[in-house]
Amino acid sequence: MSQILSSDEIDALMAGLEEGSINLDEIEENIPAAAQDDKKVTAFVFGQKTAIRAGALPGLDLINEHLASQLSFKLTQKVGREVHVQPKTTINQVFGRYLHSLEPPIFINILRVEPSQDMALLSIDGEVMYRVLEGFFGGSGESERPFRNFSSFEMKVIDRIMDVTREQIELSWKKLDSSFRLVLTRWENQPQFAAVMPLDDNVFLITFAIEVGEAEGSLTICFPSVILELFKQQLKVGFQQKEAIEGSSVWMTSMIHQLGLVGLRVDPVVDQVSMSLRDMLNLKEGDVIMLNHDMTEEMSIQVGGLPKYKGVAGVVNGKRAMRVTRIVKEDEE
Repeated sequence: MSQILSSDEIDALMAGLEEGSINLDEIEENIPAAAQDDKKVTAFVFGQKTAIRAGALPGLDLINEHLASQLSFKLTQKVGREVHVQPKTTINQVFGRYLHSLEPPIFINILRVEPSQDMALLSIDGEVMYRVLEGFFGGSGESERPFRNFSSFEMKVIDRIMDVTREQIELSWKKLDSSFRLVLTRWENQPQFAAVMPLDDNVFLITFAIEVGEAEGSLTICFPSVILELFKQQLKVGFQQKEAIEGSSVWMTSMIHQLGLVGLRVDPVVDQVSMSLRDMLNLKEGDVIMLNHDMTEEMSIQVGGLPKYKGVAGVVNGKRAMRVTRIVKEDEE
């Protein structure tokens, strides 16, 4: 570590700069080349892709390998021609940059991840889907792809094929939590209509290389970063501790913790009085509204507008307070 200047040395340096006795240009010329190299900085783009280090999440690698194998087998059966799927990359990226990288024609599934209710995307290149469609309808699969978007009928056929993909993704991730589900909300073939989360949110992209005949393309799963965080510990240890974590729900633990932090409004209700609209409009300062409730008796305590407790009013440390006497049962509400 370089020596730190004392207060006297700093004062002398500042005085020299003010008087002009120290020439910064001459000092810079005398700096060794190696020292100047140390001053170079590397530009950092916050939206750039960041690859997740290989081996950092062995559980994720296992999931991707298993998913690729199952997709190859299931899609080959579904479309009637050989389909090869291989894991390609797993990266972190800003959602807006990923969305802008998608070029139509492309098929995009917009999914809801349950029970978290976060949104995810599943996209597959149009080149691959055109070959799949041609083979599905009995073609050779070797004709040149037309430069157009998918028709409504083609989209419905593709969606049936993609049901297999969604099912296999769900089954693979259920190894981490049995409550994991992917629910299709809609599909799109225009990326600008698939902005289901803020563009500056971080996402992680799992990309598979997919081959159908001579056509090559990519199949990408776009998960919000919260999914990776929820399962990060399990993905780090792989499935070696399956017996220890089997039956537990990461989702439920996380949701219960978050729900415990939600703020609620609690309203003690002394009494409820009915009056006509005319009487209400004629109320003025000094008018008295008579209540039928004795202040020494139990009164309702509402949470979020619903009666949940009974209590009595009092004073604690000079402040008005309510003491809960019992919990209101459902049949009493």
